[in-house]
Amino acid sequence: MRNQRAEERRRTVSRRQVLKGIGGAAAAVSFAGTASADGDDDWYNVVDEGADPTGGESINPVLDDIQCDDGTVLYFPDGEYLMDDAFRHVDFRGFELRGDNATIVPAADYDGRWLFKLGTFEQPGEDLVVEGFEFDFTADDTGLRVVQAQVRDDLLARDLSVVGQHDSGKYGPFAFDVTDASGIGTVQNIRIPDGGEFSDNTPGDIDVGPTGIIVSPYHDGKLWVRDCEVGAWPDNGLYCSTEGGRVVVDGGVFKNSNIANIRLSGDYSSIHGATVIVDDRRTDDTNQRGIRLDGGAYNWIDDTVVRIDEPNGRAISVQNDVEWARIQNSSVIVNGDVPTKAVTVSPGAGRIDIINTDIEFNTSGQALVVGGPSSADADPVYVLKSSVGGSGDGSSGRHAVRLERGNCTLDRFDVEQTGGDYRRAVKVLGDGSTFIWGDYDTGHIPLVNDADGTTFRGITSESHDDYEGMKVIDGSSGVEVIESVIHNGVWEYGDVDVAYDGNWF
Repeated sequence: MRNQRAEERRRTVSRRQVLKGIGGAAAAVSFAGTASADGDDDWYNVVDEGADPTGGESINPVLDDIQCDDGTVLYFPDGEYLMDDAFRHVDFRGFELRGDNATIVPAADYDGRWLFKLGTFEQPGEDLVVEGFEFDFTADDTGLRVVQAQVRDDLLARDLSVVGQHDSGKYGPFAFDVTDASGIGTVQNIRIPDGGEFSDNTPGDIDVGPTGIIVSPYHDGKLWVRDCEVGAWPDNGLYCSTEGGRVVVDGGVFKNSNIANIRLSGDYSSIHGATVIVDDRRTDDTNQRGIRLDGGAYNWIDDTVVRIDEPNGRAISVQNDVEWARIQNSSVIVNGDVPTKAVTVSPGAGRIDIINTDIEFNTSGQALVVGGPSSADADPVYVLKSSVGGSGDGSSGRHAVRLERGNCTLDRFDVEQTGGDYRRAVKVLGDGSTFIWGDYDTGHIPLVNDADGTTFRGITSESHDDYEGMKVIDGSSGVEVIESVIHNGVWEYGDVDVAYDGNWF
């Protein structure tokens, strides 16, 4: 009898019909471990099983009555579904939640923290698909974790959205982990643009407030985060706290979250083709960083735009536990009238590469600050074919660039800052740095050296207010200026050791 009922369900909604309903041929791309149209896996149309598609009655009793075996697929046709409890399924091999224009509404009196909890770190699932659902948070004091998925391998979560602000003070809407080191997963087209409210302004009690998407320390595999839209969240937009796992952000828009819009960690974790914007500040937003790189053997930002229009945090922050980071083919734009820093490197971070990246800095403060040991054998920093431009001024920190670390190489790096208040281009504080073929143009003295062993080769430095093109601070030794154009000469301030060869002053 059970097999006969299953066959009737398959006739009611075939796999081909489901895939057509959620995107046609594009959705029919094979995914390892999912149910086969020719197999014996059980498909359940939840409405045929008794679920109310009008939102009038809770569907949890119906879901609880369905025997979810390995390979089970729960299909939600077009409709609105009320949930007043969590659905929990763990330690599975093959499970799917498929929505076809399906909206899930949490009951007003539901005091739980989850809707769908699929696997745990102790009992992870495997071969999981969740797609095609909208979650309705438009009612007051609404919001919880709609999907928490922890699987060993083969995770696909896509075309999921939340409408309305998460203002309950409970857990944020999404959490995803791939727990096996060789496992892989994809999170795609997650839409949470309305963000979340700070807990102090809600009935809830979690610290600070919800996070948009969490990848926890239990993540140990590789997770793709593709084409997601993440709004303003109190405690990070996308927060990856893994150490051993890898997260790759591919595309997407991340806006106005507190702490960081993208907070990334894990060896070889990276960001490609993303857009990060801070253009609105709420009362409780205290540090809206664009991107924060927390730690890993190699973190990479590529082909990404970070725009900060209401600055109260850095555009890109590289933290102490990052062993090696690269920022490449990217643009950073900072506007406004608030002093800030655009790109910062913490003193304990390892090697840093900044390649073919432009920083447009239109406020006061620093466009680039590299912290670290000032010795010439410090972990290297390479700034290649990059630039700092814009109208930044010197009212809060004269120098657009501060190199506190030794062993920096700036090759074809240009700095032009048109603002006033004694604006300067670069201050060199670390020993053993090299400048090659760069142009430096500011109102006040563009280049200030307060370090030993600095080499300037083939550069051009000019103050458009007719100050000296370079200043060498008392105590600097082993400085070389070679085949360079230094307008109005070099101001040797005190006892210095500078060698000149083939220059034009």
